[in-house]
Amino acid sequence: MRKQKARFTLGEWLSDWYNIYKLPTVSKSTAENIERVIRIHLPQWLKDMRLDELNAFTIDKALAAIQSTRMRKYAFHVLNNSLNKAFRLDYIESDIMKKAEPIKHRSKLGEALTVTEQREFLRAVGNHYMRNLFEFYLYTGVRRCEALALRWSDVDFESGTILIRGTKTLSSFRRLDMLPHVRELLQRQRAQCPESLLVFPYKQCIVSRTFKRFCPTHKLHDLRHTFVTRCAECGINVNVCQSLAGHSDIKVTLGIYTHTSTQFRKSEYEKFRIEP
Repeated sequence: MRKQKARFTLGEWLSDWYNIYKLPTVSKSTAENIERVIRIHLPQWLKDMRLDELNAFTIDKALAAIQSTRMRKYAFHVLNNSLNKAFRLDYIESDIMKKAEPIKHRSKLGEALTVTEQREFLRAVGNHYMRNLFEFYLYTGVRRCEALALRWSDVDFESGTILIRGTKTLSSFRRLDMLPHVRELLQRQRAQCPESLLVFPYKQCIVSRTFKRFCPTHKLHDLRHTFVTRCAECGINVNVCQSLAGHSDIKVTLGIYTHTSTQFRKSEYEKFRIEP
């Protein structure tokens, strides 16, 4: 009975798994990432194999061909999740991914823009149509997908609050107070895109590419790191910053605060002078 069920290919199963179990339950950005992994990063020869032909070696071989360790690890998670479901549905006889080689990937720590770099970045952006978005990242510290998923219905000008519908962790779903500068840039953005339901109706890849054009030595996520760094430099309480950034673990916030305070203390101490 299992063999009869497993006659379809991995590609066919991934399509069903994605549409039935993932698409209705995850955020739009997560769904797009999963679809991209399946479509681009999993080799066709692997997707053409029947489920009952798969083994740990074929999985390891396919994953080893992915150059980026970050993408390799993401592909591992997609296969692990989908094949575990196939095993629980009795489509395959064993949980194959338990025998596959684990993927190790060490995320690089973000690097905040210095005050000078931030000033030069905004000068380079000038009146570009994405300036409001980039300033929104700098003044709120939201994640890329959180800003791009923001709807005008989540922005309350009367109460001066913004609802961030984060999906990464429980703490990422949060409400931010609207600083005066943020209010101004949102009002400019509303005038710029009056017909859109989304506050920033731009595609993720284009946003990242545009940012890189204006700030080639940094990645877009560094704007979030910059926000936390500016909070530390201004003396904002670390627990408050954790809440604003939507960090689930305060160790993440403290790590940035510790690094920032060391550098900030050094730069401040260099101002010390003793008159002869």
